[in-house]
Amino acid sequence: MPCFCLRHDVDALLWQPHSSPRDDMWEHIATFNALGYVQASKRDKKFFACSPNYSYAALCECLRRVFIYRQPTPMSTVLYNRKEGRQVGQVAKQQVASLETNEPILGFQATNERLFVLTTKNLFLIKVNTEN
Repeated sequence: MPCFCLRHDVDALLWQPHSSPRDDMWEHIATFNALGYVQASKRDKKFFACSPNYSYAALCECLRRVFIYRQPTPMSTVLYNRKEGRQVGQVAKQQVASLETNEPILGFQATNERLFVLTTKNLFLIKVNTEN
């Protein structure tokens, strides 16, 4: 069953409706930290999607650009916040992909490893999560 995402303060909360009648119709299944704040600043956004395993979320503009926001992951090395002088345990990464086209984006789909972006003449594939 499809999920939907709502902004709550600065975060984006992902909700799953239940198919059977229950007292709680919706279940909170994921949070994308600060993504509510980020998506509010994107004036040209057209699509929003997240991977089925919730490892990343992506926003797509009407033309060219796709913004990829990854969930925080533990650091493999020691990293310090210089302003506060404290050790950072997790880092969330973001990326921007620019498509080599000026055609409008007509469709957008996320899988665990890839993003598919459809234009009038092309289907672009963006590798997002790879083990190698």
